[in-house]
Amino acid sequence: MEYKIFVSSICLLAFASLASAGIKVSDVEVFSGYPWKEVVVGYTITGTDENADTVRLTATDQVANKCYTAEVLVGAKLTEGRHVMRWNAAAEGVEFTSSNVEFVVSVEVLDGVQLWENGPYWAECNVGATKPEESGYYFWWGDTVGYKRNERNDGWVSVKSGTSFSFTKSNCPTYNKDVSTLQSQGYINSTGNLVAKYDTATAHLGAPWRMPTDAEFSALFNNCTTTWTTRNGVYGRLVTGKGAYASKSIFLPAAGYGYDSDLGGPGSLGYYWSSAPHSVSSYLAWGLNVDSGYFGRSNYNRYRGQSVRPLRGFAK
Repeated sequence: MEYKIFVSSICLLAFASLASAGIKVSDVEVFSGYPWKEVVVGYTITGTDENADTVRLTATDQVANKCYTAEVLVGAKLTEGRHVMRWNAAAEGVEFTSSNVEFVVSVEVLDGVQLWENGPYWAECNVGATKPEESGYYFWWGDTVGYKRNERNDGWVSVKSGTSFSFTKSNCPTYNKDVSTLQSQGYINSTGNLVAKYDTATAHLGAPWRMPTDAEFSALFNNCTTTWTTRNGVYGRLVTGKGAYASKSIFLPAAGYGYDSDLGGPGSLGYYWSSAPHSVSSYLAWGLNVDSGYFGRSNYNRYRGQSVRPLRGFAK
């Protein structure tokens, strides 16, 4: 997301820090060593920023060129003083190829675009993306891990562990579960939407970010205009507010979708998950369809790999 306001990093216990206008991270220390099975990172926060909402720890294997989201903490760890973050890399199946790992502590500020009066705030990037035109990660419905293309672009790998993956029915635990089963097994709440534990946006960005509901996608169609266009050479839909919100917009890239080991339709199709399963079919979930001739809600097989565009707040 494009809301990082401060980064302090360590590479092999050497660290540097930069300050933002209102908040500063300093004195970053790593208390664990290679093979980095359980990482303990200490850091100090001074100053305040009313818009800062998240502290994120990432780890980059400089040799394998792999980046992992190690830990996300919201709210409580933004107070001034000394704090500690712990990450059990081994428990998540993460193995580093050498001791040359960079750990980054970042403070992030709440952002988002409101497209109509009293509407929610839509993120400017997909989950896993740093720019609006980037595809980001791909998820089956209810997935909180996320997957990206491998270096050969002939398959999928986990963004956490780097292990191979395919978007198939057998790899999707929410497939072929009706609404009552999803609810009894704790996937959805009484309103029929994924709970925070299985909400992709909440898992990656922390609360209050979450996946859109099916009703919120419908409100997006009703309250906005849309144009098929390009941004930095990437095709997608520019979604713009009306009236007093005509200067507000978000870009939804045509990121394609994952099936088996393949990526279908990048540059011509885009599919975005909502948090709502189909009320009748045990195979489908609701989402948003983006292409050159259509912009609207539809339903898709839950095992497909699709994008997620977070939002925060609720329509009043």
